[in-house]
Parts: sequence; C-alpha cells; structure tokens
Amino acid sequence: MRRLAIYILCLFITALSAAAANDGGTRSPFSLGAGARDLAQGGANIAFGDAATAPYWNTSRLAMAEQIAITGFHSRLYDSDVAYQYFGAVVPTLDWGCIGLGIFRLGVSGIEQRDADNVLIPGELQDNRMAFYLSYGKDFSGYDVGLAVSFEHHSLGTYSATSSPGLNLSLGRTFAFHSDHIRELSLALVGRNLIKPGKELASDRVEQPSAFDAGFSLKVKPAAPWDHNLTLSAVYTRVDYLDSKYAAGIEYSFHDLVSLRGGVRDGNLSAGGGLSYKSITFDYALVDRDMGSLHMFAISTAFGTPLNSKRKIRAETREAEFNSLMNNRLVSKNRDMVTDLMQKGRQYLDNGNLNEAVNHLDRALFLARNAGIDTTGLFELALESHKRLEEVIVRQEYGQYMDSAQARFDIRDYLAARYFAGLALDKFPNSNEARSLLESADAAIESNTSREEMIVGRLMMVDSLLSYGRVENALKVVNTLKEYAPDDNRVKLAIRKTEFEFYKEKATTAFAAGNLRLADGAVDTALTFFPGHQWCTNMKARIQQEVKRRAAPIDTPTVPVIKETISDEVLKEVRESYETAQRLFAKGSLSEAIEYWEKVDRLAPDYQSVRQYLVKAYKYVGVELYGRNLLRDAVDTWKKASLLDPGNNEINDYIKRTENEIRRLEELSYEHESK
Repeated sequence: MRRLAIYILCLFITALSAAAANDGGTRSPFSLGAGARDLAQGGANIAFGDAATAPYWNTSRLAMAEQIAITGFHSRLYDSDVAYQYFGAVVPTLDWGCIGLGIFRLGVSGIEQRDADNVLIPGELQDNRMAFYLSYGKDFSGYDVGLAVSFEHHSLGTYSATSSPGLNLSLGRTFAFHSDHIRELSLALVGRNLIKPGKELASDRVEQPSAFDAGFSLKVKPAAPWDHNLTLSAVYTRVDYLDSKYAAGIEYSFHDLVSLRGGVRDGNLSAGGGLSYKSITFDYALVDRDMGSLHMFAISTAFGTPLNSKRKIRAETREAEFNSLMNNRLVSKNRDMVTDLMQKGRQYLDNGNLNEAVNHLDRALFLARNAGIDTTGLFELALESHKRLEEVIVRQEYGQYMDSAQARFDIRDYLAARYFAGLALDKFPNSNEARSLLESADAAIESNTSREEMIVGRLMMVDSLLSYGRVENALKVVNTLKEYAPDDNRVKLAIRKTEFEFYKEKATTAFAAGNLRLADGAVDTALTFFPGHQWCTNMKARIQQEVKRRAAPIDTPTVPVIKETISDEVLKEVRESYETAQRLFAKGSLSEAIEYWEKVDRLAPDYQSVRQYLVKAYKYVGVELYGRNLLRDAVDTWKKASLLDPGNNEINDYIKRTENEIRRLEELSYEHESK
C-alpha cells in the first residue's frame, strides 16, 4: 500500500504539472520559465532578456553579457507549499564567449506518509524536481550563437529518475540605429529540445517535445532629452503536436532605476516592476495562470569589470605596447641615420672635402638633438670641421683678393687695386704682401692723376655699366670710390643708385623664379635707397597679387566626414586596415603601413591612435628624406604631420629649419649664377 500511495502521488504531481502547462503532459513543468523580469513581460523578451536567465530563455543572449551575473528567483505555486525556484549564473570572457548555468527546482517537503488504511507512518516525504541548463554563447561575425545542454532529475521519497540530455540551440542578431528615438532592434531564434530529453517514471518513458521560438525586441527612446527607455517585445512559439502560441511584452525604464512591465501569454496577463540600486536589482511579477495568480520575486546582481572596459584596457595596453615599439624602432633608425651621417662626415673631413663634411655633420647634429641622442662627440667633430672650413675659406678669399688687386694694379687701375688690397688686408692684417700692394697703389694714385679726375672718370664708368645692365661690375667700381672718397656726395648718390639697381635686378629675377619671399625682401631693401619709387610700388603690388592667387583655395567639391554614421562594414574595413598597418610596420614596411593608416584616417579620423602613428611615421620619413638631401620632399612630408598635429613643436622646428636651409641654398645659387 505504501508503494501504491507513492505511485499515485507521483502521477498526481505529474498530471498537475501537465495541467499547469496545458500541453498533454509532455512538456516540462519548467516551461513556465524563470525570472520575474522576463515573466512580467509574458516571456516575450527573449531577445533582450537578462543574462542570468539566458541559459533557459535564449542562450545566444550570453554573447552580450558584460559582467559576471547572478540571479535568484522564487515563487510559491498558488496557495500551496510547492516552491518554484531558479538560480542562474553567467561568466563572460574576453575571447572565448560566455558560459552560464541555470538550475530550476520545483519541490515540496513535509509530506505525510500513510498506508492503505490511512494510518500515519513515521517520517515525511520530499518531492523534488530539478532541471539543469549548462549553456554557452559567443558572437560570430555579428551573430550571437548559443547552445545549452539540459537534463532533469526527479526524486520522490526513495525513488528517483534522471532524464537523458537535451540540446537547445539559439541564434540572435542585434541592429543599432543612429536615431534619436529608435535605438536597437534584436532578433532571436531558439530551438528547444532538438535532442529530446526523456526519463523513466513509474515504468513509463516520458519525452519532452521539441519547441521553436522566434522573437524580437525593439528598444525606443520616447524623447531624446530623457533618460528613459521603452522596450517592446513579441515572440512566436511552436511546440510539437500543439497549436502555435504568441506572447507580447512591454517595459518602461526610468533612468535605469525604476522599471514598469506588462505582458500577455496564452491569453493570460502579467505585470511587474523592478528597482535597481548600483549593481543590485529587485524584480517582482504578478502572473495570471489557469489555476490562479502567481507572485514571483527575483534578486539579481552583476559585478566585475565590464567586458567593454576590459576590451578598452586591453586595446590601450596593446596600443601602448605598439606605440613603444614604434618609438623604439624609429629612434633606432634615427640613431642609425645619425651614425651614418657622422661616419660620412668624418670620411669627408679626412679626405679634405670640408664642404660635404660640414653639410653631413650639421645634419647629423640637427637630427641627434631632436632625437635626444648624446651629441658631445658629434658636436666636437662638427666644430672642428667648421673651423677648418673657415680657415680654408679665409685663405681662398685672401688669395682671390690679392689676385684681383695685383691684376688691377698691372692694368693701372690703381683705385680698384687699392680696394682689393684693403679687403685682403682685412683677412690677414699682418700680411706684408697685402700692405705693400696697398701702399704701392696709394703711391701710384698720387703720382698718376688728380683725385677729382679719378672720381669723375669712375662715376662715368658706373653710369655706363648701369646703362648696359652690368650691375655687378658697377657695384665693384662704386665700392672702390667708397673707399677712396667716402664723403663725396656724388659718390654717395652713385652708391645708392647702383645698390638700388642691384636689388631691383635681384627682385625681378626672384619673382620670375617664383621665389616671392626673396623678391619681396629685395624690393623692401631697394625702397630703403629710394623710398616710394614707382617701380618698387608696382612690383610690391604684383607680389601681393601672386601671393593671393597661390593662397586661394582650389574649387573642388569636398566630401564631409560624418563620424556618427559609420556603417558596420566600414568599421570592419577600418579595423582590418588598422591592424594590417600595425603588422606591416612590425615587419619593417613603413611606406605600406602609412598607406593603410592614411586609409583609416580618411574613413575614421578619430579611430584609436591612427593620427598619432601617422605623425610619427611622417616625421621619420621626413627625417629620412632630409638625410638623403631631398629637402623639399622632407618639408612636404613634415607638413602632412603638421596638419594632423599643428601644435607639435618638434615637427614645426623641422619645417622651419629646413625651409631656411632651402632659402639659403637658393640665395647662394642665385649669387653664384650672378657672378
């Protein structure tokens, strides 16, 4: 009789569960679901449900979990002592997806034992039914995929049965909208019991039917300034051998602190709410079922660093590591370039090619200072080369002046001979040869002609040379007059006129060559001799007009960059290009890396550290071009870096120094051609 009573009680509980589910007795009693938040919405929110209840509702939802989450759920079935409970926990990982565990319990204790004569037997019975869901979810190329292995265990008194494993699969996809009102749309497909679990109970094998859910959730922001969210959900359910069912739910959240919920499922209404404080949430649901209403309670928490923060920290760590690698690589290359320039400079110095030695050592010194390299030995070597070059230049100039003085003296141009002898004496004040030639020229001037005749003849020569455009020769003649008769007003006027013509010619040549800065400077100098001169005024106007023409923007259509509306496809392309550039740089392919970084900068200018990398890469390429004497190319490359980082003083110093060097070289080249 005792065994018979147990069988009768077992069948009664099984029938009661089937009646509650209204599915012919084959569905699990746990098909009611778990979680006060989910059930308050009629179980319709399978796409945006809580992570801790995802092991049952939708395992693909685990792929969206950000923190370790735990939930506990409790309800009493109607007015009985039967407890319906759920515990869920999920642990997300950075790269390997998220694992979850869901445990259901449906049970009652304290059942009296009686025999067939209704005589009380000592001891009490317990009826416990457990369900376990071991689940996993991960994102694959924007799709959330999840699976769960489930089984149930039923114990009644000394009897127990465990089901075979079942398998659930789910697939989800979330779409984000860049809109003031529509925020997200999430879709979910869930297949339950694709491998059907079954167990032996009272000599009968019971298998749970397969079921399929298809649902969506739409998150809406009612008003842009408000921190409120409205979520609308719906789900379609198809169970083997049963009619299709529908459910719908709604949730309104205020500042993520207070939530109000409602839903409908199988024609039964549900409602509830939730309160959140920091990381703890309390939820309540009132669910109407065929046998009455159920009060359900749940408490949930989430803790640990969110995955987004972990990803950001990891990305920042990787960026810092790559940044360090890039700095070390570029500094190493700069050191190699400085060493190479220094070695070549030393070779030129040893071979007596002082001009090239000074050029290479000056550039090495400039690069070393900006790269933070010790310049002690390099500075001493550069100083030695400058000193030796200066000595050679002085000797060369002295020889040239003495040759010119002697040549003028031989053709009886004593005034010019005196002028060049004086210049030679300035170079070597103790030179007896220069002093002797100067004294000989003075004596010849005194003996051969009068001072006045000398001045008049020279002035006539200046006018003649200027009329034929021989400005350089005229300038040499007036310089001899300046030494001979510095206080004569006619000489002063001739000097002003000749120097004016010299700078006038210089401005004309520079303007024709496109060097507006040099032309403008020459005009300003010419105006100091004859202020307000009409030719200078006209040339000034032409220069200003040309400057404006060059500065005028090119009328080409511009494509605005819309940072907020980067599509997922473009973002994927940006990410791949960024990572490709980093790999290319690590392999030493700087030029190819720059191409990919430039592509990233065009598509997403603010993406991670792309501009920082471009600035460093442009700086190094410019340094490399500078070391190869490609000065204009170096300036153009550094200007790209300056556009990305206008406040970079180091880049601006590079540009300024190199432009000055180019200008000096142009002036030297022009003066050489004029001579």
